[in-house]
Amino acid sequence: MKNAISGGFRQAANIWIFLVPVLTAAVIMMNFVDPVIRTYRETGFFVEGFHIQILTEGFQSDALISFLPILAALPFGGCFVDDLKSKFARFFLIRSSYRTYIISRLIVGFLAGGLAILAGALIAWGTTAAVLIPIEREIEGMEPTAIDGLIEICFLLFLNGGFWSVVGMAMSTLMESKYISYATPFVLYYLLVILYERYFSDLFIIYPKTWTDPAAWPFGCWGAVIFLLEMALIFAFLFAYRAGRRLQQL
Repeated sequence: MKNAISGGFRQAANIWIFLVPVLTAAVIMMNFVDPVIRTYRETGFFVEGFHIQILTEGFQSDALISFLPILAALPFGGCFVDDLKSKFARFFLIRSSYRTYIISRLIVGFLAGGLAILAGALIAWGTTAAVLIPIEREIEGMEPTAIDGLIEICFLLFLNGGFWSVVGMAMSTLMESKYISYATPFVLYYLLVILYERYFSDLFIIYPKTWTDPAAWPFGCWGAVIFLLEMALIFAFLFAYRAGRRLQQL
């Protein structure tokens, strides 16, 4: 299993695993332009903790949440189809089992999608902090914004990335098309948004934007964590079932 997982990470180390964090950071920081310019024009300075405030808004922005399903699926979403076309899966099964292959691919897929998104968030965090902290001013009597909430959101971004990656893997395996792994998460995202905004406005758990908002859940961050892990598990079972049947035909 260890060798299978390490081999999967080597396979995931493609151009997308490096581009996705950069693209994620760019999408996040695009949301900073307006608040930074507006705040500087109004006050002429930035208060202590301002970078945390705009990071929180950037991590939960509509732009990031809508692009996240595609970005998360890019590094490893089409791995199974690639393995079939290159005959890697057949050679893998000579030395190992169906179970090892499927579990290792799920672990790598979840971590690749989650870590790529998290890396982008951390790049945006580090860049913003490096630029704004030196010019932020401490205001007497004003408490700086705590970073606890930002850490929770970063964790939820990681889980969101892992979930969407597994969705892409499951659907590409079902349809045996690599490009389905990129399209399906995006389509599912918009379907959930339409269902929430037009028909089920009280059913907040189907609204992807709440998946990065700990305040929207009854048990805070852990409510969102449990939900995302359950959803990822459902699509993981779908991938395992379809991949197992397909592997038996080799």
